[in-house]
Amino acid sequence: MPTISIRAHGVSATRNQTLVNPETGEIVKLTAFQPPERTATKGWTSNVARRNEQRLQQVDFEAVDGVPAFVTLTMPAQQMADVSAAMFHAWLKRWIQYMKRHGLLHYYWILEFQATGNPHLHLLVWLDHDWDALEQYKALRSWVNMLNKSDVGARLQGQIWENIDVGGEITVDGETVPAHPERVLMYLAKHAARGVAHYQRQIENMPDDWQYRSGRVWGHDRGLPLREQQDVECDYPTFWRYRRLVRRWRCSEANSIVDPERRCAAVVQARRCLRCPRPEISPYRGISAWVPSDVASALLDAAMRGGEHAEE
Repeated sequence: MPTISIRAHGVSATRNQTLVNPETGEIVKLTAFQPPERTATKGWTSNVARRNEQRLQQVDFEAVDGVPAFVTLTMPAQQMADVSAAMFHAWLKRWIQYMKRHGLLHYYWILEFQATGNPHLHLLVWLDHDWDALEQYKALRSWVNMLNKSDVGARLQGQIWENIDVGGEITVDGETVPAHPERVLMYLAKHAARGVAHYQRQIENMPDDWQYRSGRVWGHDRGLPLREQQDVECDYPTFWRYRRLVRRWRCSEANSIVDPERRCAAVVQARRCLRCPRPEISPYRGISAWVPSDVASALLDAAMRGGEHAEE
């Protein structure tokens, strides 16, 4: 049976993978019968990107205390052959410890790779007070000093600190997005969910030492408030109606975008979200979208009512 999962800021509808228990004959979910095997983390995969996006959709922004800011930390591409994944994660751990000593309350980070193989780190942080320019400078300088002590030349000019003034705008990777923690994380999740085919996700673009065991490519603090998702099992007619309703909502949201180029790209993406060239897979293809929980619940009610007016 399919399952519809409603989170604080997103929704997904997927077909459960099931199998028959050879001892009891009972039909059970694959994850319950055979938990996924833990293996060495090898960078971005489709499963890693999906788990990241779903976790981002669970963050309860209303319950997060602190002043939000967006930080980008980089490393020199010309020396990446000398930097192992273990070294990077040790630096990240030490930098977070420095931040905690100076008022860090919560954080969420995502690691990306540029075409040169240069990793850069995006962090959304929540602080116990609004940091002034000197405090921001010291935080970035602490990262640069850490790398320099390991004979890795880092430049202060390559590090970025941006306050998130809710209601304004912020630049992320050269693109302007509304200044709100949720919108920043949505942007990062969109990039993280591009898939392994994108150049920032391809293993070939990672430093050689990272390709076998990169370590985690996203993470957050244990205390970050999360809202538990609601899982609803349904029949296939409801599943199919719900997919169409979510697609319709996505198209409506895409049409409301002011910028014509972004609107066109978003509309095309929304219209194609259910397309699949393989007819045997198409009826079971899942759907995932950033949808407010109240909207997702309303769409579920409409899908469960069924009938010819459920999608109006």
